[in-house]
Amino acid sequence: MKKIILSVLALIICGILILSNISLLDIPKSVDYRIDETRSTWLRDVGPEVNGIDIDYSYYSPVENGASADNKYPLIVIMAGALEGLQEGFELIANSLAAWSTAEYQAYFKDGGAYLFIARAPEEDWTYWDSSKLTPSLKEAIDDFCTKNSNIDTNRIHIIGWCLGGNGAINLATSYPNDFATATIMCPNKAISKNEAESLKNMPVWFIGSESDTYSSYKRTILKSYNRLSEVSNRKGDLRLTSYASAPDVTLLDSIPFIFNHNLWDNLVTDFRINETDYPDMKTIDGNGNSIESPSSIAWIDSFEITDGREISQARETVSLSYKISYFYQEKIKAGFNSHSMKLILNIFSILGWL
Repeated sequence: MKKIILSVLALIICGILILSNISLLDIPKSVDYRIDETRSTWLRDVGPEVNGIDIDYSYYSPVENGASADNKYPLIVIMAGALEGLQEGFELIANSLAAWSTAEYQAYFKDGGAYLFIARAPEEDWTYWDSSKLTPSLKEAIDDFCTKNSNIDTNRIHIIGWCLGGNGAINLATSYPNDFATATIMCPNKAISKNEAESLKNMPVWFIGSESDTYSSYKRTILKSYNRLSEVSNRKGDLRLTSYASAPDVTLLDSIPFIFNHNLWDNLVTDFRINETDYPDMKTIDGNGNSIESPSSIAWIDSFEITDGREISQARETVSLSYKISYFYQEKIKAGFNSHSMKLILNIFSILGWL
């Protein structure tokens, strides 16, 4: 009960500040001065417009930072949760996976590097990665980025998403299953449907969840997704499910608990090496239920490319009833509200997973 009360209070505070045009995160007109040494090697670009939407993003190029121009490198596409798309450039400031651009983590990739692509959801329009209308624009941005960077191995494009970005990863992977080598899905607010599981049956997928997460129900989202995919997968040995008893909380202003037991991405960033006090009882299994000792996110990602039996998979043609209902609420009802306060209410409902 105490956690629920604190979460409600945090939402109220957030709403008051947003409605009064006070930035909760004190984001300046320019975020450049916040760029630390790790992020100073990153650049920004924007993808082509699709259906009136273009996706801007931050990116890291290993070739532009000293890696051999004679090699091909994988591309990691990253989608984060709410609040990381508040302003252009903030998706880089707030995203801990930017650490993969350091020399230490780049060296973990078998070719000595990887392209990193952090996409920004247009949150200024109250739109997050759970919105399926962003999927075609994001795909076009990825394709355009690959065209501009000939050293990307387009057989090795990998998706990583968490929170609402986990929903975005599901939408992207199931809409274009032949175009991505792997998908890593953390703490989304929905489970994959049976139809979506069918579309992913030839793709290695890693599900990650906390059993105590107050935002993403472990049993209703992560475990259900894993069970549905493992039932139909042709790659059971390549599937992964990582679970924790608990996880660090997500906080506002670095001190106010906002979502409890939800921060799973920091352990992914460190290749699952954070100590047990923050991520207790970590367990990883494959699609057959076999235990995986000392899992490595980078080594797993680096093991696959889309030529591994992917030619028999098909793009999703039908969607579940729950998906259609969710689409109706998010795409149709939201569009009918112009009031700033009503948008905020619907926005909060989406973040909580109620829409």
